[in-house]
Amino acid sequence: MLKSVFFFLGVFMLQNAFSQNWFVTGQHAELMVSGKDFNHTGGYFNHPNGLATDGTHFLLCDRFNNRVLVWNSLPATWDAAPDLVLGQPDFSSNNPGSEKHQLNWAGNVSAANGKVAVADTENDRLLLWLDFPSQNGQPADVSVFLPALSDPGTSLFYGWPWGVWTDGTRLAAVATTGAALLFWDNFPTSDNTPPDYVIQLADFGTPRNISTDGSSYFFVGDHNAKVNNGPGTFFWNSYPVASNQPYDFYRDEWIKGEKLQDGKLIAGGIRSIYVWHEMPLAADQNPDLSLPLPFYKNGDGVDLTFADGRLYVNNYNGNNVLVFNGIPDNLNDLPEFALGSPGYEAQTLDSIYYVQNPVPLTDGTRLIASSDFDRAVYMWDQFPVYSGQPYDHKIQMPSNVHLWAAALHQNTFVAGARNSLSVWEDATQIGPVPDRILVNQIGSALLDNIRGVALDDTFFYLATQSGKLHVWPGVPTDGSQNPVLTLSSSSGPFGFLYSDGEYLCAARPEPPSGVDIYRVEDLVAGIVTPFKVINSGFLRINQASQAVTFNGALAIASRGDHRVLLWQSPAHWGNPDAAVVLGQPGLQSFDAAIGVNRLFMPAALLPREQELWVGEFKFSSRIVKYGFATTSAAESSGLKIAAQLFPNPALAHCSVEFMVTQTGVCQLDLLDGQGRFLQALFSGKLNAGETFRHTFSTETLSKGLYFVRIRTENGRTVLKMVR
Repeated sequence: MLKSVFFFLGVFMLQNAFSQNWFVTGQHAELMVSGKDFNHTGGYFNHPNGLATDGTHFLLCDRFNNRVLVWNSLPATWDAAPDLVLGQPDFSSNNPGSEKHQLNWAGNVSAANGKVAVADTENDRLLLWLDFPSQNGQPADVSVFLPALSDPGTSLFYGWPWGVWTDGTRLAAVATTGAALLFWDNFPTSDNTPPDYVIQLADFGTPRNISTDGSSYFFVGDHNAKVNNGPGTFFWNSYPVASNQPYDFYRDEWIKGEKLQDGKLIAGGIRSIYVWHEMPLAADQNPDLSLPLPFYKNGDGVDLTFADGRLYVNNYNGNNVLVFNGIPDNLNDLPEFALGSPGYEAQTLDSIYYVQNPVPLTDGTRLIASSDFDRAVYMWDQFPVYSGQPYDHKIQMPSNVHLWAAALHQNTFVAGARNSLSVWEDATQIGPVPDRILVNQIGSALLDNIRGVALDDTFFYLATQSGKLHVWPGVPTDGSQNPVLTLSSSSGPFGFLYSDGEYLCAARPEPPSGVDIYRVEDLVAGIVTPFKVINSGFLRINQASQAVTFNGALAIASRGDHRVLLWQSPAHWGNPDAAVVLGQPGLQSFDAAIGVNRLFMPAALLPREQELWVGEFKFSSRIVKYGFATTSAAESSGLKIAAQLFPNPALAHCSVEFMVTQTGVCQLDLLDGQGRFLQALFSGKLNAGETFRHTFSTETLSKGLYFVRIRTENGRTVLKMVR
């Protein structure tokens, strides 16, 4: 039996000519970059989204890490460590889950009088603790599953709770799905207790979070308010007490805040921190102070709380909490410190080599990821071989270079968004100054919001918001070249494009979502009708972000359904019965999660040999690699998953221990950090059921990363070793 003290490092399966066939539904990803690892936080926040205090404790929703962090006293330094975590068994884990001791993308938290309420957004529920938690991973006492509250006799459906509030007696929550506010007069003590009343108004779009003292004010931020079809906030001048009680006034911009004892309102917005010297009672009462700090990078995480003389302001995309010693009263006021960061301008996600909105590309050797959010291009000189592998280069682009859509073919790199296209003729020399930037128009093609670009040996393709897809015989050298073809979408604007030289795939994200597929040889002949149109019908496709073909296979990133759909041959493209699903356990599953076998908003795809790399957008931003699946570890590799390296990090010696399930020859090799062979450690026959241990010297190895590769006649496994 393996010793329980052995340090366990998860193994991942590599390509295996004997057992690997194709992708299979629900398979695990092999590795991830733009993050530490599967089920590993990396030791930092990842997009804090909600703050709360009961005057003693401080609580923070660490959203992308699927947890709520709790400090038993108000943090007074940037590195104050939390005392316990909810949703996870420890401070390094971040797996999603749906039991009462787990969370999936926690949205907001509230605490008062010993009660705690959490909006467990992707699980469509509220989790409630009747007594303040005291242990890591302590399960909630009550779960309120919002879909169970919906009226089955109507089309009404509640879900995706974002905001939550309690004073320890009452409870209020936002159902973003259903665009409703739910109110309980008494804090629920049993599962799925229905609300006492509901406010559901025509002006609501996607309501987000709640600000109130339970009496003198109540306001709700809305990301897509129908008043102006943009972010806004609905205000009630007292706590609502009746179904569909109308709001008193509305202001543009989504905010969340608190009324202080001296009557001031302090609020966090998308762009600024705001102070009103008295509570606004009408839309024309503007804030007395707007503080647009250059390092205040919010977005979807507006929140703040005030306690013991300190103001804690959430900084969602800055990945910290800005802490002021009092309430700002002029434009020169700066935070005292930033909780979670050594400086309030420091970005801790850089330490785990995070890439926001990554679009993966390759020139055959390197992995390259462009990011519109970061306005940067990231490069790995060779394809990553382990999770969390750092990128080797980051090229920061100037403000006139836009990177929403990108393509790389042979040695040409192109990227574009809005009204401009940037071109680098030599992809080995990508830098902040492109060889040329084409703006507004290329011949007769208007660059009215570039949505997709693609390149192959024959054509350059560019799609715009208008639903047009323009085709040139190569990348235009100036703005005067007319396209040789202009294609029209079968339904709605195109998104990302992709060509493998045989097929051109044009995704259509907007409903009715789908993919138009053209044969390049047809385009050469002037045929502008799609070879194949795949629409959401028998097969649900929600926000098709990108589709790619490779070796006759087709993959579609269904971003809104948090999955990738695959077919192995053109004869089956679009057939639900022949579809393989990555990121979900089955064809009828659509729930988002940041996990090893789950996806959250997959948007960009890169096929490579027997691999598919997936870039997630907005609410995750990992890059995950899927390889051709194996049947099972016992059947295909002949190895038990509990292969171990110890000690790890290695000292003067390191041991590897494992068990084979099939008798046969086994080879152990030591590889360097790039996966290159260094030396053979063992070669010989092992018997099925035999536990094998081999100890080897590491004294001559320099400090760094290595791999131990275990190969049998039926498979292989690789273990990561640190020296």
